[in-house]
Amino acid sequence: MPVQPSLNAPTPLHALPQAVSGAAPHPLAAIPCLGSRDAAWLDALAAQGRFARYGAGDIARGPGAGETAVGFVLAGVMRISLPADRHGDVTFFDTAAGGLFGHLDALAGLAPTLSAVAQTGTDVFILPADRFTALLQSEPAIALALLQDLATDLVTRTPRPLAADTGQAGTALYADLLRMAEPDTASEGGLIISRLPRHRELAAMCGLDEQTVAAGLAALVKSGCAERQYPGLRILDPAYLRALASGTPATD
Repeated sequence: MPVQPSLNAPTPLHALPQAVSGAAPHPLAAIPCLGSRDAAWLDALAAQGRFARYGAGDIARGPGAGETAVGFVLAGVMRISLPADRHGDVTFFDTAAGGLFGHLDALAGLAPTLSAVAQTGTDVFILPADRFTALLQSEPAIALALLQDLATDLVTRTPRPLAADTGQAGTALYADLLRMAEPDTASEGGLIISRLPRHRELAAMCGLDEQTVAAGLAALVKSGCAERQYPGLRILDPAYLRALASGTPATD
């Protein structure tokens, strides 16, 4: 009989749906390295984290959004974006059901460096970094399976720069953001967009797809150039945004 996860259970952050402990497949069974465990074991693991559901274009709260945690994709697809480099390019790759994101930061003990944007309706189980490392320490077979998956990814996956797929897409998006921005009275020299259009509206304005818009906005936030202030967007570094819009981002 599989050993229960040797984790100190905190108060669950999310009550599992009734179907989880019934005859229906357990949501965590969608993760290959966990699928062979019984429902009781998976319930014990589920109590260590929380479940979240995102719509297409939503930026994930959790890994890469101020929290060092690991996201297990249960259904759908998450586009993982790394911070923009000095040329304004965003490197990204897609993680489908059964995959993880945020685990490298968690293992390295680093502050989050990625952004995650749902490409479709996407379900994610979010496990805090300390719970994740405790799981690997107590379950060598799971640790080995994840290490093998990571090795396969490193050998076969080639992250793509966003600009390579979209040409001047980033320039178009950033230029439109500048046109919508107004002086920010709360920040000397800053700019603000009081109401940021939805991704779909921005995509139509810029002639882009929603995924490109979502990734571009996420990159601005991760780079420190902007911050979300719902329902708007505050531009903290207008000079950098102007450089991106012109296609000649400033260097450090």
